[in-house]
Amino acid sequence: MMKRWIVSAGAALASLLPAAAQTVLTGGGELNPDLKTSAEALKKWQDLRVGMCVHWGPSSLSGKEIGWSRGTSVPVTTYDSLYLRFNPERFDADEWCRLMKRWGMRYLSPTSRHHDGFAIWFSDYSEYDMENTPAKRDLMAEMKEACDRHGIMFGAYYSNLDWYHPDWAPYSHGGPGPLFPKQEDSPNLTRYFEYMANQVCELIDKYDLAFIQFDGEWDATYTHEVGSAMYRRFHTRKPDILLNSRVDIGRRMAGAGNHIDMDGRKYAGDFQDRERLVNEGNNVTVWGDHPWQAWVTIDRSQWSYNPTPQLMTAAELVRDMVSIVGSNGNYMINLGPRPDGTFEPGQIALMDTLGMWLKRYGDAIYGTRGGPYYPYEGGVSTRRGNRAWLLVTDPEVRTLELPNPPQRLVAARNRVSGGKVPFTVSGATTRFELPEASADVPVRVIELRFDGPVEMSPRPKE
Repeated sequence: MMKRWIVSAGAALASLLPAAAQTVLTGGGELNPDLKTSAEALKKWQDLRVGMCVHWGPSSLSGKEIGWSRGTSVPVTTYDSLYLRFNPERFDADEWCRLMKRWGMRYLSPTSRHHDGFAIWFSDYSEYDMENTPAKRDLMAEMKEACDRHGIMFGAYYSNLDWYHPDWAPYSHGGPGPLFPKQEDSPNLTRYFEYMANQVCELIDKYDLAFIQFDGEWDATYTHEVGSAMYRRFHTRKPDILLNSRVDIGRRMAGAGNHIDMDGRKYAGDFQDRERLVNEGNNVTVWGDHPWQAWVTIDRSQWSYNPTPQLMTAAELVRDMVSIVGSNGNYMINLGPRPDGTFEPGQIALMDTLGMWLKRYGDAIYGTRGGPYYPYEGGVSTRRGNRAWLLVTDPEVRTLELPNPPQRLVAARNRVSGGKVPFTVSGATTRFELPEASADVPVRVIELRFDGPVEMSPRPKE
């Protein structure tokens, strides 16, 4: 039985597909209608389909949540002093990349700067960075160089807000930290936004980022006008960079929850990040015609290092990834490295199961798009060229009746056993007789072959 927080694609489809499917992200939105990223860069990112992020920094020494624990579960002065002890002596960027390749991960996004303001690189604009830790190692540089060596796309997370900086407002989670002078007119948002833009441009220039995941756009002080200006500035710096929709405030305007419906005609963003909020059970598995990514943490309880995690099971992890890709999204799984720069054995073992599944069935994931069938009760599908795959996540489903795409179905086979799968075409639908599910197989994979490049079947009616 799938846990409550991993909602079936079919259940989500029934209530949300029509609205979500009408959402269109167009780049710069209403204030930059002439500006959008490279279609080639966007396709390259979508083709990768599976990536990994890490929430990591001095906060890992506390074992509490990054950013959010400042001034709550960790006293401010304690939290702000953690960088003085942060020395990840066992961190090996090449080993991370070797693990990522074993796990089937195709891109990496570290938290370059979270809401706590700490920079994991050598920043020319901040003393609160890796250069002033005992390690004196530029973690971003080491990751970038290793990713380039191993053929892994490199991007970064960056928080729009900064609770440590005296010019950000509103002050929250303890207020400004000691390494920035508080000026007479602080907080000064004009000065802060220039600081933010300088740091982001520094990241783009130093590490040639392929994409940036912005976050923390919810305070009223971060406006649509500011977000649109940031979008233009960063795309001017690197025209083919991909910026998520949190560079602007469309998520906030969409309301609480999962932010599925976003008006990309008004708000800027090249792709949408849908975050599964820990302990909230929120659903992100909803079809999207626009480029989007599910941002999921492997630990149900928090994003950064946790000495007592509540990990997903192997079956949940595989089914979750499959449901997202079959809903036409990318899947980004988050891990919280230990303070020394290594991963917990439990996380490694769990990711190994995902890697083994992807090694066998990766052709149904990489380079695909959702379809030709919209998510159905019990599973999803993916497609590429003349082939498609039924990915059945519900072990109880024994038959499927699905609307026909424009192309003719030629053959169907069970990828688990290699045997043929019976199907009957009748009018506008095809009925599949599925093989019985096995307890040790989280997803039944049925490969379909068509007589031409397969297109989408009719959209379900409201």
